[in-house]
Amino acid sequence: MIRFQTFKAINQEDSATTEPVRASVGRKSSSYASLGLVLLAAMLLTGSVHGAQQSTPRDFSTISRAIDTWFENQPEYQPGDLITRAQIETVLKKLAAAGVRVPDAQAISQLGLANDSYLVRELTTPAGRRFMHKLSHDPGAYSHLDRLSEIPRGQKTINDLIREKDGDKLIDYLSTTKGGQKMGSMMGSVSGGVDLNKPTGRIYTVDDFEAVLKTALAKTASSESQTTDIK
Repeated sequence: MIRFQTFKAINQEDSATTEPVRASVGRKSSSYASLGLVLLAAMLLTGSVHGAQQSTPRDFSTISRAIDTWFENQPEYQPGDLITRAQIETVLKKLAAAGVRVPDAQAISQLGLANDSYLVRELTTPAGRRFMHKLSHDPGAYSHLDRLSEIPRGQKTINDLIREKDGDKLIDYLSTTKGGQKMGSMMGSVSGGVDLNKPTGRIYTVDDFEAVLKTALAKTASSESQTTDIK
């Protein structure tokens, strides 16, 4: 626990030596941050790095880069692809082993789609992957597909779109244009329908995962700072 007296002692250092010391600390901090990135990335990739728990950096950008690296090393993965609950669970366990305490980790993993879910099964076929890669630029595509899969004949519609040459364009239209969004909302008013624009709250991509993770870690940091003893 860092006390206020510690900061007072630092500020009372001789002015003739303060700047060189600070410069040295700055260089060391930069080196430690770089080392931390390497160690955390190694932990995520291999699952074991001696001393990684003590060296894990606190800034989220380093954690984010390590997560990106882990996913980039997964077979057939491309940025923007749908990720699964099992992958999220694996990364959260590796983060915990690296010393990154994530609150409600189990609840976070449950936001991902299971490996046997309809959307994961369809988008991991060869045709499904080609379809998915065309939609990777659209952050709302997976949510719309997920909602669409819940309505009568919705899964049949998705199957057809995957196999049609320009099937991805309908999902783009629904999620990126005013006309498409209006149509998506209207589908919620028909019998057995659902509002395609209504957020699901699920994690579909690495970006979604990191956004949820960043929020969870920020809440923990805020809570810890409020209980810090500064007497």
